Amino acid sequence: MRLFGCVCGQFHSPAEGLGMTGGRVAVPVPFYVIEHPDGVALFDCGLPASMGDPQDPFRQALQTQDLDVTFGPEETVTRHLERLDIDPARVRYVVLSHLHFDHTGGLHQVPNATVVVQRQEWTAGFDDDVAARYFLRKSFFNLGHPVQQVDGEHDLFGDGSVTCIPSPGHTPGHQSLRVRNSQGDHILVGDACYNSQVVESRNFPAFSDHSAMNRSLDNLLALREPQTVMIFGHDPSQWGAAAVLPSLRA
Repeated sequence: MRLFGCVCGQFHSPAEGLGMTGGRVAVPVPFYVIEHPDGVALFDCGLPASMGDPQDPFRQALQTQDLDVTFGPEETVTRHLERLDIDPARVRYVVLSHLHFDHTGGLHQVPNATVVVQRQEWTAGFDDDVAARYFLRKSFFNLGHPVQQVDGEHDLFGDGSVTCIPSPGHTPGHQSLRVRNSQGDHILVGDACYNSQVVESRNFPAFSDHSAMNRSLDNLLALREPQTVMIFGHDPSQWGAAAVLPSLRA
């Protein structure tokens, strides 16, 4: 089994909006590729390809909120998969941490995948009031893919190697992912915690459920073993110049 982390563009925003200190910051928008003997899975799928265009209406709308992206054609889900010799058409699963556009935007590039999402999150996405509070836009995630709604922990391949872990609070049904093989143990935290600074500060986004986020982060931290690597949602300190994490090979 192999695990790859890929950067699908960067956000540029005020630091405080991401629980960081300083002025404006640039942070990665990651997604992850898991090659398992029983199929290829993605954890999240980055930005929509349309946001590479400076004239994209949604990107321009974000600019009015002091948020922008840099996103080149070589950073799309499709190009990352092609570099890994993976045909996007054969991706079996896309596990969505949650339904924000920077985690669902690449779904249109993996047309044959089954979306795996917590039931509570999927339900929230179709409740107009809840979706508005948490900024869940159906135009990015409701594309006609088969959807597998799960409740609580879920063993994706049935062998304990890839496990969905509920971590609500950032959104109602946020989930993280644990990937384990003979080479290591990784917890892909997603936006249950944006970066390592937030582990200490607990400076969570204003729109989120802070009590739930505290509980979820405490639960994830309690899962750590001595060799566990926790990869946070948008932490520039965890990504090198090559913008790709080392693969795990078993």
